[in-house]
Amino acid sequence: MSPNDSQRVLVVAEFAPGSGGGGWIILKQLLRGLDWGRIYWWSLFNDKSSTYQFGGRHHSVNVSSRLAPNLRLRGLKGGILEHIFVPYAASDLLNFIRSVKPDFILFLAHLWGIPVVHHIMPKVHAHWHLALHDMPDTASNVERLGRRRAARFMNFTEDLYRIASSRAVISPAMAEDMRRRTGMPCSNIFRCAVEPEFLAGLLEPKPRPDDEIIRIGYAGTIVAESTFARFVVALQAVRQRLNRKVEIHLFSWHSYRGRSWFDPSLIFEHGHKSEAEIHSYFQQFTWGLAIMKLADDDPRYNHMSFPCKFTPSLAAGLPLICIGHRCSALIELVKNYRLGLLLTDEDENKFADKLYEGLTDFSRFDQYRLEIARCAEEEFNAERNREKLHEMMREAQYQP
Repeated sequence: MSPNDSQRVLVVAEFAPGSGGGGWIILKQLLRGLDWGRIYWWSLFNDKSSTYQFGGRHHSVNVSSRLAPNLRLRGLKGGILEHIFVPYAASDLLNFIRSVKPDFILFLAHLWGIPVVHHIMPKVHAHWHLALHDMPDTASNVERLGRRRAARFMNFTEDLYRIASSRAVISPAMAEDMRRRTGMPCSNIFRCAVEPEFLAGLLEPKPRPDDEIIRIGYAGTIVAESTFARFVVALQAVRQRLNRKVEIHLFSWHSYRGRSWFDPSLIFEHGHKSEAEIHSYFQQFTWGLAIMKLADDDPRYNHMSFPCKFTPSLAAGLPLICIGHRCSALIELVKNYRLGLLLTDEDENKFADKLYEGLTDFSRFDQYRLEIARCAEEEFNAERNREKLHEMMREAQYQP
């Protein structure tokens, strides 16, 4: 049952609709089936080339992405954003909300959107649903924001999480951490999920993998790049022993051809493709690939975030090569399902040996596919996520 057709939904995010990344994929999945004419989107930054995928009304304050802090002039840019543009953006968002009068506001709490919404959430009497995918104080965010600002944004996030009408996170570990910090429980784990049309096909018989070429698919930004480089080195070491051609196929907005670890005889870049195109490609592959950091040097990311790159392989019924620290959210989840090959060894020789053993054994592929179907149904059911969100929406009503 869908929400009331007269309800207005507002998405508040740092990025514009259609932007690259898992955030857009998750939000688009959750909004599927709703009347786009009643969906509004407010963003801090704007990428006009991306909004063609969005059928609703989009409004941005048009802060230049050049002002987003990075290692160069981080303090200066961060100060300008926090003390000048954040109050301006908060006023703009408040005016937009008052003009739209949304019944339900879905806020993706990420970096510079956090202080903006922290300014106004108590002033807006609507149902605020807070979605949290990454902690503001992960190592990469501390590098972008600076330690003090990242800690302040984490405190803001706790405040917003506490007063939100409803909330969703991306892993059980994140739910537990936020419960401990705020006292608020959360049972809504919304990740990049598998759509019903793909779920239905996961139990259908599939041909045995091609023994001549081992094709490995990876879709998305390479976040744990040092771990990916380790994987490439291990493949280079074992492919002579395999006596088969091995290929890694990358699908991303980014190109990695200039990286020192890039091997053109092993890695093939396809650029950005639609989800339907990626699914079609993955149907022809042997393995999917999901990676988090092998070293636990960033536990706030490793233990609580979850890679969206996991789902295209799951949806295509591909056995997975899962790489990460043994305490990472990725490895903790796949310990409960026999989805393929788990690589957690930091020792290079052990890592390469286990990779070789896994790549040469096709005898478990039928068992992997049964477990893939079970995992997708139990943990990554897109329709079930929508039903949970729609249930929250049905009770929401704007109050001036």
